[in-house]
Parts: sequence; structure tokens; C-alpha cells
Amino acid sequence: MMLLYKAWLESRARFLLGLLAMAGLSGVFVFFNHDVRTVVTDHDVSYAEYIWRGIFKGQLRDIYVVLTLLLGLGGLDRERSYGTAGHTLALPVSRWRLIAARGLTGIIETAILAILPASLVPALSPFVQESYPWRLALQFGALWTVGGILIFAISFLASVLFSGEYSAAIAAIILLVGYSITTDLPGMEHYIVDVHDVMNGSGPHGPTTLAAISIMAVATIWLAGYITTRKDY
Repeated sequence: MMLLYKAWLESRARFLLGLLAMAGLSGVFVFFNHDVRTVVTDHDVSYAEYIWRGIFKGQLRDIYVVLTLLLGLGGLDRERSYGTAGHTLALPVSRWRLIAARGLTGIIETAILAILPASLVPALSPFVQESYPWRLALQFGALWTVGGILIFAISFLASVLFSGEYSAAIAAIILLVGYSITTDLPGMEHYIVDVHDVMNGSGPHGPTTLAAISIMAVATIWLAGYITTRKDY
């Protein structure tokens, strides 16, 4: 519990700011849907399609991706740049446990950020005389969670490979962009899952696909842990 609390203290500012952003923007998309709808789409669409285009496929999903990348930053390399890594390494725990605590905290935070808009949209829609199915919203919340954990894992790995906070963030963005470009290449859909399409529901999102993404995320976090155990701090 102590390690989880420590990991929470390290990430809480980013998480809470992200929580406020996701909640606030979800409210804007719902309460001001008549004004925002013309910005999100160039023609008249139903409320359900507008929510999909603006939130689950569009701008809010992109913000969620950025927030999950930010959650993955930090760790021992960042502490080393601040001169506090020695204190953390002096704790009577293994580096694997440090990584596991950071990883688990990030996964939980990533899931909460994903479920928040999926819960707010159907809950707030009746206030503007609209409705959105809870089942569909929570399905998108689950897809966001799985995809978000992989994106978090990519950033998590970058934070282990690069010591500077800005260099780690830039590296995480490059890794994600490189992955996205690769998945868009002709024929690559047969070999690599495009997590962005999975998150918005336009790509394959069956149990096999979600399991494959989850395995990729866990393997990436494990790799970050392995590198951490081998590094000299």
C-alpha cells in the first residue's frame, strides 16, 4: 500500500487535472450540443452520431490519449534528475515492486479517465432532452480503457528509456506516432492492431483483439520493469 500511495502522490496532479478536463469537456459536449454540433460535424446528424464523432471518436478521445501519455511519465529516471532517486532506491523493496506499483496506479487512473465520459454522457443527456444508451457508452468506456492502457504502457516505457521529463514525453509521442503510422500502412492491419480504431469502435474490438492489446500493454510494462532492474541509478 505504501508504494501505491507513493505512486499516487507522484501522479495525482496530472490525474486530477485530467479528471477535471474530461468531466468539464464531457459536460460542454452535452449541454452545448446544439452549438458544438456544427463544429464537430459539417452536416446535420443525430445526437448519438454527434456524441460518437465528438467524444468517442473525435476531440475528446484525442485529449484522453494525451492525458494517458502524461500519466506514464515519471519514475526513477525523473527522480534521478531531481536528486531523489537515492531515497526511493533505499526503500526495502525491489525495483520490480516499484514498477508494479507505478504500473498498477497508472492503469487504474487510465481506466477512471476512460469510464468518466462514458458515465457522464448518458447521465447528463436527459437534462438537454436527449438520450444516449448506457450500454453503448460503457462499451466505449471499456474500449478506451484497453486502448488507453497500451498508450500508457508506451509512455511508461519511454519514461524508463529517457531520463529527462521532456525527452521522455517527446519519445512517447514519437513512439505512438510511429506505431500509428505503421498500423496505417497498406496490409499492416493483418499483423498489427490499430488501437485508435479499436477505441472508437470502427475497428475490430472482439475479445481476441482486446486480449491481444492487453498482452501488448503488459509486455511493454514488463519490459520497462526489466530495463529498470538493469539500469544503474
